[in-house]
Formats: sequence, structure tokens, C-alpha cells
Amino acid sequence: MIDSTLFFFLSTIGYFFAFLCYLFYVVFKPHTPLSNNSTSLGITATSGASAIRIDWGKWGSRVTFATMLVAFIGVILRTIEIGNASNWVMNVFLPVTTTYETLAFFSWLIPLAYLIMERMHPIRSVGVFATGIALVMLIVASFPDIAPRQASPIVPSLQSYWLVIHVLSMIIGMAFFTVSFGSTTLYVIRRLRGASFDDIRRIEEMTYRGIALGFPFYGIGGLVFGGIWAKEAWGAYWEWDPKETAMLTAWLVYAIYLHARVKWGPQAKIVAWLSIAGFLAVMYAWIGINYFVGGLHSFT
Repeated sequence: MIDSTLFFFLSTIGYFFAFLCYLFYVVFKPHTPLSNNSTSLGITATSGASAIRIDWGKWGSRVTFATMLVAFIGVILRTIEIGNASNWVMNVFLPVTTTYETLAFFSWLIPLAYLIMERMHPIRSVGVFATGIALVMLIVASFPDIAPRQASPIVPSLQSYWLVIHVLSMIIGMAFFTVSFGSTTLYVIRRLRGASFDDIRRIEEMTYRGIALGFPFYGIGGLVFGGIWAKEAWGAYWEWDPKETAMLTAWLVYAIYLHARVKWGPQAKIVAWLSIAGFLAVMYAWIGINYFVGGLHSFT
């Protein structure tokens, strides 16, 4: 029987080619220094390269979309696999009970969030970061020592619909945060090259919208839905568990970002650095806590 591993492997290959397409888009896109329409990383293409009439950005989006479909099949098959080990899972379509599953699921959601943002802000240079991070997630998931992939019965504390709602909401928020991290990195690179804010305001706007979308998903998923699940599983809405505390800290960093953007304006450099700090805090709350600090969430 074909298992999910094959489709996640094919997704890894697909995201790699999508990453290359976006990278070629960045490198071979005709360069207009500091123009309003310049959204590349700032790598100047040679005159010979500019003659290549391939829309690498569009191909990057096509390959990304196709790869997402392959990854989605992997998600479905993984649900069936853990359902065979624990009948409870068959009632809830979302494999998010282990690090391996959340990495695989996250690698599907990141490109989806990016393509949604790309429709609003056609800045395809950000695709380098979105597909690159998704690729890294799948590569990390392929190491059994880091993310064991063997399907096993679900422990009683995880057998809750609220767990699914809690994790899904948070991962959706994290996916948009990841896209914003990519656009922020692009923005910082352009600013360091001396671009004025007027030249790159669309990139900053993409960052803001991604965070504005991710903020309520992450906060409600963690503080509200997570609290309801915690009450059901452990008897208390909040235990100051290390993962809970780290999640709250990450959410507050993004809250400070939103406040700083209003108070000092989107052009303030501290706003961009707060965006990066928020993403790093989110990644630590999600992955770092699992391996460096024990607690109620250590099973993930």
C-alpha cells in the first residue's frame, strides 16, 4: 500500500524545484535600481540572463500549487495511517499529534498562505522564502531522530476535538507569520541596500497583512482553544507550562509589532525587527521548547 512518506518525498522534490524557480526569478529578473516596481532581492542579472524569456516567478507559483496538491494527498494518507493505529483519529481529519505530522502539515500550509498573499501582493521574490522554509520543514521531518514518523495510538489527553481546533488555528497563524517573515527579510535587505521606504512600501504592506491575518488565528488558537483543551485534558485553563508561556510571549511580540507600527509608522526600522523577533519566538515556542525544555507538551 502506498503510504504518506512517498507523497511527502515527492513534495520535497516539488518544493525544491519551486524554490529554484523563484530563485531564478530573483536572479534573472531585469533589475531596476530602487524603483517602485523593484521587488527582487537586489541581485543584478547580466544582460545575457535578462534575454531569457522565461517567467520564472509564474512557473514558481505553478510548481508550488502542484506540489501543494501532492502534499495534500500525503496529509490525507497520514490521517488514514494514524487512524489505523487509533480509531479516534478517523473522526477528525487532521494529523497534528506529533512533531513529524505538524512539520508535514505546516509544509503544506506555508505555500498555501503564500499563494493567498501573492494574490493580494504579487511580490514573487517572497516565494523564495516560503518554498525554502517549507522545503526545510520536510527535510527536518525526514530525520527519524528528530521527528519519528511511526504511527502510534493517540494518548488519551490528545483525544479531543479541541486539540484539533487548537492546533489548526495556531498553524494557520504560523503559516501567515512565515510568509511575513519572508517579506520582512526581503524588506530589510532592500533597506540595507539604501532603498527608501517609498520604493518598498508594498513589501512592508505584505508583511503587515500577513501578521494581521496570523495574529488572531495564533492568539485565539493558543489562548482560547488551547485553554479549553487544557481544561478538558489537565483540569485547568492555564498552567504556565513552558510551551504555553513561550506561545504567549511570541503572541505579545507580535502585539508589540502591531502597536509599534501604529505609533511610529511602518517605515520605522524597529517595526521590521519586531516582525523578525516575533517569528523567531514562534519557532522557539513550537519546536525549540520540545527539545530543550520539558513540560506538559513534551509528548509533541
